[in-house]
Amino acid sequence: MTIQIRPSQWSDYPDLIAIENQLWNESNTPQVVTYSSPEAYKVQYPVGTHLVAFSESEEKVVGFIGFHPPSHLKAHERTWIIDIGVDPTLQSSGVGKKLVDAVKEAAAKKDIHKLSLRVLGTNQRAVQFYQKNGFVIEGILKEEFWLNNRFVDDILMSFTLKSKLNLL
Repeated sequence: MTIQIRPSQWSDYPDLIAIENQLWNESNTPQVVTYSSPEAYKVQYPVGTHLVAFSESEEKVVGFIGFHPPSHLKAHERTWIIDIGVDPTLQSSGVGKKLVDAVKEAAAKKDIHKLSLRVLGTNQRAVQFYQKNGFVIEGILKEEFWLNNRFVDDILMSFTLKSKLNLL
């Protein structure tokens, strides 16, 4: 399967919400959110705020990685928060790695210093994926969420990019 990584387009939104709506459950997110339409999804995620993995053979999006500053503060302009989703039938196929590599490349071009993310302690498969791709655990918010009748940790992870700004 040939995968092309590119910025999201409006025509990708039905595939994006299909992936989003099947991925999230109480073992990997503190609140399950589903989207009823591409328009509803666009309110939260405007066109161009994702890189998508597009399968040319299947003519559809099979994964995405979202990125945005943590806040509108000028002091946050060199950090991106990321989120990733891959069609469950293609997880462990290399699509996720291609997306992470692509967002690192895009971040470097924009002089982004750091990529950060949050992942539930119950999602050890994701923690291992991120670590395999160079992310480190920066901190753990112990027992941050009450899910499925137990407390769950919120793990903070990051990847620091090498940039010309580091030399200043």
